[in-house]
Amino acid sequence: MRHAQIARLLALVIGLGFAFAAPAYADRASHALPEEISRPLRAHVSFRMLDMTKIQETSGEVSAIIEIRQTWQDPTLRFDAIKAGRQRLDYAGEDAKARIGEIWTPALITEGQIGEARSSTSSISVYSDGRVQLIEQIAGDFRFRTDLSAFPFDTQRVAFSFVSQYHPSDDVVFVVNDSDRAVSSYADRLTISDWTAQSLTFRNESFYGWNARPFSRLSVEIDMSRNWPRYVLRIFVPFVAVLSVSLFILWGAVSDRPSITYSALLALAALGFTFESSFPGSMSVNSPIALMISIGYFYLIITLLTDLFMESSRFPLQARFPHLPEETRQVMRHLLPGLFVIICGCVILRSLA
Repeated sequence: MRHAQIARLLALVIGLGFAFAAPAYADRASHALPEEISRPLRAHVSFRMLDMTKIQETSGEVSAIIEIRQTWQDPTLRFDAIKAGRQRLDYAGEDAKARIGEIWTPALITEGQIGEARSSTSSISVYSDGRVQLIEQIAGDFRFRTDLSAFPFDTQRVAFSFVSQYHPSDDVVFVVNDSDRAVSSYADRLTISDWTAQSLTFRNESFYGWNARPFSRLSVEIDMSRNWPRYVLRIFVPFVAVLSVSLFILWGAVSDRPSITYSALLALAALGFTFESSFPGSMSVNSPIALMISIGYFYLIITLLTDLFMESSRFPLQARFPHLPEETRQVMRHLLPGLFVIICGCVILRSLA
């Protein structure tokens, strides 16, 4: 009697275990590549950036609306176009979600997506020859790698990377041909005003995922160029205003020139901290504005020392040529600012190149 009770208890436990495990086994089976499909399956991908609403280059985050189009061949979905009365079957909205749950898909996901998408819509078309086309529109936030070494004349490369959630490259590879590139694009007008999209390129690579198996990754890279004229008032006008003190020193328009120079140096330091707080990382690299501020320190100090040296009684040949200090001052008034402007111009041109 006791053995019979134990046997019934074990049967009950095993039955409950299979009941809980059934969804997992069913989910695993739904992602299995159909036997009729030759491996590796070549899934064609095209990409469209419909809009970009925000770029936070300091934190490496971008808000965008993107469209991903996947096309692959599945012989198990072929149907008679004459009997169906149409060449393809289209599904949208809830019907698309239901149809996607019934058939096999490459299970493409977007790497670097932050949290859940704000909105996501899908549509799917099944052709009579077994060709499947899945279109997804996603509005969300994504991460990208930033490079502020050319700030504020920089171009940020925003990359959207796509991989298969379940299938290694032995089963599925993502490919892009000329037709896919022809339909891939980015919007000419974007909601974001400080940036302009310049180009769109695709890049394929392989990486090792779970169980040390190789996976296929497709990256879409969009070059976003900063509209630097919008930063003239915020960056360059204060910078020029602080360094204009050198002109007053060289032209003798102020009496207490050492105090004025020290005040300008402190103002230049405060300006650097202001830029760093507004654009974190812009002053910690060799960006143009960081180089120009560093050169500005030396320029102000050299200006003051040159002025004091020309007024000193130890000025060379002053006793023999009494007008030499004034003539030298006339040259320095134009030479020092001119050299500084030329150096800053070279720094800017190097960043724009």
